[in-house]
Amino acid sequence: MLSNLFRPVLLGVVLFVSIAFSWSINGVVVSNKGGSLQGAIVSVTDGAESYADTTDANGYFSVQSQVIAIPSTSVAKSNSLQMEIHGNVLEVSNAPAGMLHFSLTDVLGKVYWNQEVAGGLGTLHLRLPDQCGVTPSFLRMQASHEKAVLYKVNKNGNLALVTSAYPELQFHKDGFQDTTYVMQAAEETNVSVVMRDTTQEVVACSAQKLASGDYYKTITVGGVNREYILHVPNQYKGESAVPLVVDFHPIMGTDTSEFNNSPYKAETDLEGVISVYPHGLLGPTGMRAWNVGPCCTDADDTSFTRALVAEVKKTACIDSKRVYATGFSMGGGMTHYSACHLADIFAAAAPAAFDLAKENEKACTPSRPISVISFRSTGDQTVYYDGRYSDFVTGKALTFLGAIGTFTKWAELDQCTGSPSTDANGCSTYSNCAGGVSVTLCTKQGGQHEYGNAKVGWPWLKQYTLP
Repeated sequence: MLSNLFRPVLLGVVLFVSIAFSWSINGVVVSNKGGSLQGAIVSVTDGAESYADTTDANGYFSVQSQVIAIPSTSVAKSNSLQMEIHGNVLEVSNAPAGMLHFSLTDVLGKVYWNQEVAGGLGTLHLRLPDQCGVTPSFLRMQASHEKAVLYKVNKNGNLALVTSAYPELQFHKDGFQDTTYVMQAAEETNVSVVMRDTTQEVVACSAQKLASGDYYKTITVGGVNREYILHVPNQYKGESAVPLVVDFHPIMGTDTSEFNNSPYKAETDLEGVISVYPHGLLGPTGMRAWNVGPCCTDADDTSFTRALVAEVKKTACIDSKRVYATGFSMGGGMTHYSACHLADIFAAAAPAAFDLAKENEKACTPSRPISVISFRSTGDQTVYYDGRYSDFVTGKALTFLGAIGTFTKWAELDQCTGSPSTDANGCSTYSNCAGGVSVTLCTKQGGQHEYGNAKVGWPWLKQYTLP
């Protein structure tokens, strides 16, 4: 139970006010393949303290911070500034000059008390309200033209400076992908967290084995002959099913140019993964490209891609649940388009240097939630990071959503909740999404119109399987 914001305590004839800071959360952890997960470790760092729990036989967990009230005297120091609470009076010493704004807020920033005073005038005394029926999470202080700072009570009863407004839960269990959940309120109940099973099912292979090498293939789709390169690495033995990577070339590119330039082959070859390089058709302007809705050919590239994957499965021992799409530039556009329209055959997608566009986003209705990792550079002068109108292909213009807009759109399509987390590679991820999928945007500061980082992309892709 969360305590009230102000709990009067009678000491002699003096009324003191205690301000309680706390949060709580409970729920259940389940596998993306179904069933609750026992023994998942739940750890939480709320900026001031750390807490942990382990799920029970029903996958249930419950974590809450200690309900700590600021004692009659509590001290917080930030550089030379010092704050103390005496009863229901906030005393501030050595405050900087200028206007100072103090408030008590919950984790969503809702203000329950606030006061603005002039600093730099000696010791300030601010009277806190005598009672209130809510529990705040933070004491907030902001000086003029400076970023607000947050204080929270630690286990010693003192005000501690914190950096994060929302407690973040980390879920770990061997055989499952680590999952993050960001709280959005001081009290959350019956939260459902989906952890993705990373154990791979063994798929039997026929006695016929495909020799390693590069095969230049043709398939007829809708009466049109379509070409692709099938690459079988030396590490492929044909004894167990392997993933398949479909790698799309950029506009004016070819299957051969993508085969030579893509960074993914160097990563996937080591694991015996088979890859294919489709060959786009010439568009109205004479440039070889892909059909991503309003641009840039009239070819039925989704049917071609579906037929290509089915054909490779007949030839090599492919794990049908581990087929992935990637591509650069307009090949990245075809990767986005495949995630939109071929989510039943692709487990995950990794587009680079391309975004969704206003002209094709409404048609993006994947048949299921699908994991997407996008690679973008802020210095891209072809497909601008911030999104804008592009008439690169005459008569086939696109209005790009931008890297952030596309990231947000995929999070919406995958029903992601909470806030994205960011890692050391500059990758921001929504991890609490429907079906155990996730959405990631990896941003390279500066850079150009370039391929994504396969050393990040391939480990990320291969985590995901079709349900």
